[in-house]
Amino acid sequence: MLTLALEQENGYLRTLEELVRFETPTAHKEACDALAQHLTALLEGDGWSVKRHPRDEAGEIVEAKIAGGSGPRTLLLAHYDTVWPLGTLERMPWRRDGNVVYGPGTCDMKAGIAAAVHAVRLLRAAGHEPRGDVTLLITSDEESGSHHSRPSIEELARAHDRVLVLETSRDDGAIKIGRKGVASYRVNFGGRSAHAGNDPEAGASALRELAHFLLYAEDLSDREAGTTVNVTVAGGGTVVNVIAEQAQAILDVRVLRAGEDERVDEALRRYRPRDPRVLVEVEGGLNRPPLEPTEANTRLWHEAQERLRELGLELEGAIVGGGSDGNFTSALGIPTLDGLGSSGAASHARNEHIRLRETLERVALLAALLQPEASRG
Repeated sequence: MLTLALEQENGYLRTLEELVRFETPTAHKEACDALAQHLTALLEGDGWSVKRHPRDEAGEIVEAKIAGGSGPRTLLLAHYDTVWPLGTLERMPWRRDGNVVYGPGTCDMKAGIAAAVHAVRLLRAAGHEPRGDVTLLITSDEESGSHHSRPSIEELARAHDRVLVLETSRDDGAIKIGRKGVASYRVNFGGRSAHAGNDPEAGASALRELAHFLLYAEDLSDREAGTTVNVTVAGGGTVVNVIAEQAQAILDVRVLRAGEDERVDEALRRYRPRDPRVLVEVEGGLNRPPLEPTEANTRLWHEAQERLRELGLELEGAIVGGGSDGNFTSALGIPTLDGLGSSGAASHARNEHIRLRETLERVALLAALLQPEASRG
């Protein structure tokens, strides 16, 4: 299977280049819909049964299915939206340098979509159909929180026995066996303005209260529990000689364990301002629950390790700080394994890239996970 995967290099690169050349920033619905149309033709040409689900606020969701045997029903989970604005390809072109392939959206995560396409092609080239039904769900708003696709993700996940998430690996190639949950908050501070020189005591500084709140909030971090709370954006005030009447802060919260989000949320909301004249309003909450190394997830990881050994490969498992749509499916209790789409690094950075050989090894692993048991060895 691995040899066949490596022989697909040119075909895989053609597929990936086609996907990358469709620039698909999350907020640009027309551009996203154009790629959804291309994906439909691509998948139907390979014998997938395809449906497109329109979204008013985001690009269309692509759902493709292949009937398999009586084995486990597998949901392959991907997204085609990227963080890169239209025109990025001019400044950050598609290119290959030896084993490394660069371009906006390569590892996050158009390489994962190409991996799904070529894993099924690989399986069929080896003379097999999947051991169970396979659904490929490609969403359009993962980078902005999956607000418009989450219901579809969770509905489809409940109809499957396992979920393989086609996000990229950790930068060193490790499979993602756990992810932190992600919460975000906006905190508004309303104070009282006054002349900073003539009558500062009459003012109630929203900025001073923000400073107290920053220390309070970040002290909620718990290194042992894997919880981080960071004020990442803050600002306020109007002009140099006026006590700040308004201020705002945005918080990024990451939790490794279920329940930690509730502890942090409760603590943030019970904050009492040092200056009672300042009104503090906390908005937001948990967006993605943690993808924990549950018993079900661990069994799926052990199966992947067996397939890796059969391929003559070895990869580590890692828990990472970023979230994915796999966080949703794991929280439902469905066995979920992440980081199967490519081996790459620098997501959201100008040197975003995949490592080609290692990515083709991922294609072989994906095909092996879909391979009928009777055809092994």
